Amino acid sequence: MPQPRPRDTASLRSRPELFGIETLQARYLSQSFKPHAHDDYLFGVIEGGVHAVWCRGEMHRVPGGSVVTMRPGDVHHGGAGDEGGWRQRMLYIPEAGLRELVADITGRAPRGTLDFGAAFHAQPALGHRFAALHARLHDAPEALVRDEALVALMRLLLAGLAPDPDGPRPDGRGSGADGRIADAVDYLGARLDEDVSLAELCGVTGLGRRQTIEAFRRVTGLPPHAWHLQARIAHVKRLLRAGVAPAAAAAEAGFADQSHMGRHFRAIVGATPAACARG
Repeated sequence: MPQPRPRDTASLRSRPELFGIETLQARYLSQSFKPHAHDDYLFGVIEGGVHAVWCRGEMHRVPGGSVVTMRPGDVHHGGAGDEGGWRQRMLYIPEAGLRELVADITGRAPRGTLDFGAAFHAQPALGHRFAALHARLHDAPEALVRDEALVALMRLLLAGLAPDPDGPRPDGRGSGADGRIADAVDYLGARLDEDVSLAELCGVTGLGRRQTIEAFRRVTGLPPHAWHLQARIAHVKRLLRAGVAPAAAAAEAGFADQSHMGRHFRAIVGATPAACARG
């Protein structure tokens, strides 16, 4: 009998007691990520295979052994680079937590957003050490082991990739037309369960339809609909972590049904809602 084709697998775990970090271990064959960004820093390693991913204006083929460093707000999307798919380990750290870790490790707080330069680094030796520490952070049942693994992992990245502490970061609160997009972001964020129209956003920004879309994309990296969808999925994640049933979480976030929510959840998070709830 023919052997069954391997399936995508993903394990997502949340550590609210540890700066609110999340860790992801996954093997993907057919996974396709929608364009999205994270409010957190994203650090990771491609353990094997090839990940084809668009980030910072260009498409990359990221092979095994590559270390990933993304800033909050870096829009990216992609899937398998070949038929063998790829394996990855990812760490998501809220900005406040990272600043505290960096201050503790280096003795001084970073003045701005840490920028590790390129999003992808071909450093197999660094990637191998990252993977070993991530495995302890992801799997260890003892809190002290996880704590020590996180500190060691951040020391490894800071020593190996020497970030610039003064990299720029748009916050959506600039002057002129783009400054009005902050109000549109707040408007969408307060209406996660609503079907907001572009006309409503134009009323907030005071701009035309095209200008609103272009300015929103320029400031956030995403068009309004994609940003709203990402925010709704983030809300679902919070609800699932709080023990809300998937169907109820889908309804509260304005999705037509649980199946509708699940498709978008997988395409943005890279794991199923059930896996997230278990984490």
